[in-house]
Amino acid sequence: MLGIAVVGFIGGVITGLSPCILPVLPVVLSVSVGRRPALVIAGMVLSFASIALLGTLLLGILGLPQSVLHWAGILMLALVGVGMIVPQAGEWIQKPFDALPRPTILQDKARGRGGFLIGLALGAVYVPCAGPILAAVTVAGSTGEIGWNTVVLTLAFAAGSAVPLFFFALAGSAIGDRVDLVQRHRRAIGVVILVFTLALALRAPAAIQRALPDWTAGLARSFNDSSAVDEALSKVRPSGGTLDECRGLDAGQLHDCGPVPEFAGLENWINTSDPVTPAAAPVTLVDFWAYACINCQRAGEHITALYDAYRDAGLQVVGVHSPEYGFEHDLNNLRSAVQREGIRYPVAQDNNFDTWRAYNNRYWPARYLVDAAGNVRSIVEGEGSYAETEQLIRQLLVQANPDVELPAPVEGDAAPIGTEGRNRETYLGTDRARFADNAGYTPGEHDFGAQAAPGAGRYALSGRWELGPESIRSLGGHMEVNVYAAWVQLVVSGSGDVTVDYPNGTQKTMSVTDGTLDLYKAADPMSGILRIHASEGVSMYSLTFG
Repeated sequence: MLGIAVVGFIGGVITGLSPCILPVLPVVLSVSVGRRPALVIAGMVLSFASIALLGTLLLGILGLPQSVLHWAGILMLALVGVGMIVPQAGEWIQKPFDALPRPTILQDKARGRGGFLIGLALGAVYVPCAGPILAAVTVAGSTGEIGWNTVVLTLAFAAGSAVPLFFFALAGSAIGDRVDLVQRHRRAIGVVILVFTLALALRAPAAIQRALPDWTAGLARSFNDSSAVDEALSKVRPSGGTLDECRGLDAGQLHDCGPVPEFAGLENWINTSDPVTPAAAPVTLVDFWAYACINCQRAGEHITALYDAYRDAGLQVVGVHSPEYGFEHDLNNLRSAVQREGIRYPVAQDNNFDTWRAYNNRYWPARYLVDAAGNVRSIVEGEGSYAETEQLIRQLLVQANPDVELPAPVEGDAAPIGTEGRNRETYLGTDRARFADNAGYTPGEHDFGAQAAPGAGRYALSGRWELGPESIRSLGGHMEVNVYAAWVQLVVSGSGDVTVDYPNGTQKTMSVTDGTLDLYKAADPMSGILRIHASEGVSMYSLTFG
């Protein structure tokens, strides 16, 4: 339980330091003037956590629209602003509350108290960035699978995300200590609250958030991919199962992830008159998203560009809209978002998370690339890797139709198109090696001596090597690869150099960093023998070809 709380809190702090806090930041600063910041933030934490866990279920039981809590928070903040601008209006607004045990609630707000109730309103409009922690909470809350672990995770995440806002609230409260200043500028503060409340209602800050770089992206990625997070979330969501063996693999390579799960429970299709299946085209990209998620909005710009460029060549994109927040269940809101963001590919609602669970999905956004045979070939969770996804799309389109005419790449300096007849992906570790010409290719140290040139699409090791299940390491030997490809990448780790002798007699030496090395990349394919020499500190995992 403690581990879950720590993971939730740290994840919340990282979220609270991201651009996601920008929409509510001016309101927090303003409403904290003359109020106790701890009460404002405490109300916000309680409200956000309660709505995230119970809002969808409660509103469903009552038969109320899922957006009612969001708009209730907007209305409450607007009333606060009006009450500060026009004291008489504040007194008039107060009258319905006169019968309550504490009849001065709205008056307290105007006089500098009532911060907890304002915090409750803020929690209803707070929309933090998506991630695996928030995804686990949202799915549990929407499906009723709530246990104590989920409650602890939710409260810890809400508290962590509110920590940066608390310091801004302290600044607002410090201004409020100067009572005369507050009284003179109370109307101006009310105007600020109204302006930003209107902006929240119109989702105007989203454009600014999309334009800003996510300065916490690297930190969030390292944290979310850590074993501590996986272990904590495994106690909240189901672990293992469909497609999990393919998550977190190299986004620049095609993988064999198994058959694509069928869609389940999708409804209210947009941009198509008939439902779409996940393997109805030469290449299909299944995109899980939520329209209020800033990460999804930024990713959606790239996905829309890919669809527009490659749909005539055989690419189908399907947007599976799994709502992150209650108000995202509303079909009219979704239709408006699709139109506003210029999405032209089919989109369907997954309000009950049936397809989300069929894919064992865990992230907004997340995309699954499916080939013509109906197999998942790549999974990317979160933002980024758009150029890599584009190249995989191009390779699969060529595999499905060698005569296909492909447009120019749209994701910057993309690699050349896939070459028909090129080498297949080649794993070098003994567990998955398929194309080695060496006899006795087993784990351990070997002296293979001098070897004949490998056959087409194959490789051979000469001299001394240490072979492992996942990678191999040269002990003074070299590798020869019979290549036909326009793009050759070597996956490596460790420290040292890799030197390549090319069929035309040239040579190139590259320093190793963990990741991939482009051994060859050009518009025209290369044919012949590559000779690869790696220093002893370099581990080599696989070769990929385009």
